[in-house]
Amino acid sequence: MMSRQKLPFYEEISHLYLILINQKWWCFKLRPVSNFQCAFTVVMATITLFLYVIYGTPKCDMQEFKKGKHLDPEAYEVAYPYQYNFLLDQPEKCQHKPFLVIIVPVAPNDIMERQSIRTTWGNEKLVRENHVVILFLMGLPSGENAEIQQVRINQENVRHGDLLQSDFIDSGKNITIKTMVMLEWLRDRCPQAYYAAKVDTDILFNVRSVISMLLSPLTPQKNYITGQVQSSDSTIRNPSSRFYIPAEVYPKSVIPPYPLGKCYIMSMDMPAKILKASMEIKPIIKDDVYIGLCLERLRIAPVNPPNPSQFVFTPPRLYDRCYYSELIAVIIYTPAQLVNLWTDIHKPGAACSPFN
Repeated sequence: MMSRQKLPFYEEISHLYLILINQKWWCFKLRPVSNFQCAFTVVMATITLFLYVIYGTPKCDMQEFKKGKHLDPEAYEVAYPYQYNFLLDQPEKCQHKPFLVIIVPVAPNDIMERQSIRTTWGNEKLVRENHVVILFLMGLPSGENAEIQQVRINQENVRHGDLLQSDFIDSGKNITIKTMVMLEWLRDRCPQAYYAAKVDTDILFNVRSVISMLLSPLTPQKNYITGQVQSSDSTIRNPSSRFYIPAEVYPKSVIPPYPLGKCYIMSMDMPAKILKASMEIKPIIKDDVYIGLCLERLRIAPVNPPNPSQFVFTPPRLYDRCYYSELIAVIIYTPAQLVNLWTDIHKPGAACSPFN
């Protein structure tokens, strides 16, 4: 069961301060109260008031969100590993033992991106028949319209029943948290599935092609993670870079191989194993590199797919229907482009001419 992360000491004290204020100094108004109780209350209130002056208010509190106070996404960078609650959950999705579970990390306001996936590759026959499960994962909205966003998210989930939402702040700095929360959900809710995939919203994904790849007798069922594997990247030591990796986190000059975060596929034993390894590795912002660090600790190397050319993250300048129809994952730039490409690839008639 996922629970709220423990707050730092001064934040716990700050919460106690709020409780004391709400009690309206009961030690002076109610009887019987011992002198010790009253003195303790005064001392604690004085300490918390001092800590408030020094540290300010707590950074992240679900109660503040519920009260409608705005959240600054840049103020909520928290380290993983911690445990988080799922505010929106779909535990029943894996009851029928799906073959493949696809998690699509999204921003709360990515409404068009989610809908374009639902109407294209997310509406495949294999999905409708429950052999494949597709869910969208997000954190908390932030900014001045956070409350309105949350209402819309709840309404969208009522209509589609495919949203996962955890109580971390959804921001560019918390991508690793989102990835690890994804792995937690797969470990805890879908251990009976065979494979899982992480697919970004800017990917045109071919469900049938990836199922064919996974059904091959050559595809491992354990210790398996595949995608476009990146290797021989230098470790970035510049603290001003968002991809900075301190030497105490990883001392080597070249980071281990990792599957690019745009799209990767794994056997269902991997979420639990990666999570276990992560408990010994400090988090970094770049989530796919962090997965690589965990894989190195596990002594499990990511592997390229049988046909690496089916994963294309630098698409050609000119569109070719035959070429696109044979890919597993290819990057796209807008939801409208996703719909247009999908519609053209799946129109009547062979995608590839026998003369090609």
